[in-house]
Amino acid sequence: MAKPPPTYEVREGKSPLWASEPFRVFFPLGILAAVFGLALWPLHYAGWWPLYPAIQHPRLLIFGFGSAFVFGFLGTAWPRFLGSAALGAAEVSATALTWLVAQFLYARGQIGTGDWVMALTTTGFLFILARRLFAEGREWPPPGFSLAFLAVAMGAAVQLAWAMGWGSLSVGWSHFLRLVAYQGFLLLPVMGVGSYLFARFFAVPGKPASRPAGKPEGRGRRVWILAATGLAILISFIIEAVGHPRSGNALRFSTVVAWALLALPGIWRMRAPGTRPWALRMGLVLMAGGFLCRALWPTPMFAFEHLLFLGGFTLVILLTADRVILGHCDDPARFPARSPIWRWLVWGLVLTVATRMTADLVPSTRVSHHIYAALMLILVAGLWLGMHLRRLGRRAP
Repeated sequence: MAKPPPTYEVREGKSPLWASEPFRVFFPLGILAAVFGLALWPLHYAGWWPLYPAIQHPRLLIFGFGSAFVFGFLGTAWPRFLGSAALGAAEVSATALTWLVAQFLYARGQIGTGDWVMALTTTGFLFILARRLFAEGREWPPPGFSLAFLAVAMGAAVQLAWAMGWGSLSVGWSHFLRLVAYQGFLLLPVMGVGSYLFARFFAVPGKPASRPAGKPEGRGRRVWILAATGLAILISFIIEAVGHPRSGNALRFSTVVAWALLALPGIWRMRAPGTRPWALRMGLVLMAGGFLCRALWPTPMFAFEHLLFLGGFTLVILLTADRVILGHCDDPARFPARSPIWRWLVWGLVLTVATRMTADLVPSTRVSHHIYAALMLILVAGLWLGMHLRRLGRRAP
């Protein structure tokens, strides 16, 4: 029996708007998790938060901020590419509720219990997506979405491994789990979804999309690019975990560069047609630069990790979410190509990266620069949410 072709529209049902387009729920929740996770540093240094947030902070930023944006994007886009039913109110409510419980447990310092609940949340979300694919016999979505699905599955596996105490089996195993959870959980969805979406940032309104705008030549080519990309990233994690950080990060840098040139060739040849595509290109460069710096200078590796997370992942995630919101809640064509607020957001993130890296590279500045970087990123997140908050309750015209 032939599978029905994708229609890129969800089937009509009884889902309310906030459930059929769950980014309206998860994007604001992700910003709130990020703000709280960042605020822990100045609160701790002021003596108002007794727990040292070295573990709470990354859990809230990756499995709070990061997972909320991944859930919001995939929960909205996945059913559309399958032409299946939109997510229902019960599914979105259950996912959001267990997600909130996990963040609450992380905030209280109950990391193991929080990992259990987050593993349950992530697994449940994967089941919601998989049920629409397998139970309804639909065509697979674009290959990049399958890579994002795999990344979420690996995140759930690591959360479960941490909850069961497997993270302490050995130093190498602990490091591998950390790389998969903190880097792979965001890097693979960015590369997977980006292979489909990022070229569209460079499309000029009024002109038809063309191959020079960065569109890969066919689905089969994209499958091979993304399969090789995902495998190389996992191998790089193993290489670093067994004690070769230079080689592991060099392989990761080479993989990101190869993906950017093969999957998105045109975005590097043309002049950016606006602020957002310029910012996206900068975010991808910062992301690759984080791996390059970790390969060249492995000793202060933790400092350069913030070049990856703050300059790369955060900028690319916020830009992707911005495009989702404009597409679903407004008319993107009515916005000018140049965006002053996005320039402020980009340079605010660059300043945050420089401040946070200084905190590790110059130990005498650690406390003050921890505080400055946290406050600056809170400001950036607040500006981004303030820019979009009113739109989240509207439909596109």
